[in-house]
Amino acid sequence: MSAHRKYKEQALEACRGLAACGLGPGIGGHVSVRVPGKELFYTNAFEKCFEEMRAEDILLLDFEGNVLESNRAVSLGLTFHHGIYKQRPDVGAIVHSHGFWLTAQAAFGRPLRTFNNLATFFYERTCISPNDDFASIGPALRQGDVAIIIPWHGAITVGKDIAEAAALHVTMDYAARLDVTLPAEAPVIPHDMCLELRALVERADYLALTWELVRRKGRDAFDGQRVVPRLAA
Repeated sequence: MSAHRKYKEQALEACRGLAACGLGPGIGGHVSVRVPGKELFYTNAFEKCFEEMRAEDILLLDFEGNVLESNRAVSLGLTFHHGIYKQRPDVGAIVHSHGFWLTAQAAFGRPLRTFNNLATFFYERTCISPNDDFASIGPALRQGDVAIIIPWHGAITVGKDIAEAAALHVTMDYAARLDVTLPAEAPVIPHDMCLELRALVERADYLALTWELVRRKGRDAFDGQRVVPRLAA
């Protein structure tokens, strides 16, 4: 366990940071972090929300979905985590939430419209899955996709590590807010410009910087017992 401790800590940091960003008030979200070189990953227990997570709530699982070293329950919808890890060796972490704006976006059953430079992270790299089980997600998920929208449910982001997966999730929530609130006739960014803007924000190391911001927010909002997020603007 001690050899894997940093991955457990990363999962806890992600839960608290996502909670501080307003993505963790209800039961049902889950974060996971793969243990490199092992068919193991850490994820959060089911019965608490992100705002309530403590170290003892982060559990070790194998790639068959068995909880190791604990008798705590995990989400019944957790199968896509180990399914994705098996299918996509490049994925090191996964985030799923029912954030308000992400869930509103999911009601449209389509990828995000690109209304700002950050939305380009998801341009042509988002799939739609009819359900949240891996039998549905597996065939829909393409190599290179970073996001999954589950209609009328929520969203999933994947990354090479937790920094990328969590930063993408927070960014997607912001982009979904733009999509949901802007009118149908609002013009989207043209294809060539999407690719240029994505390259620019990648060169600016936006996702790494956003992960550090998410971590800071999580630390600042944790009162010793739980995360108390500030009201979103």
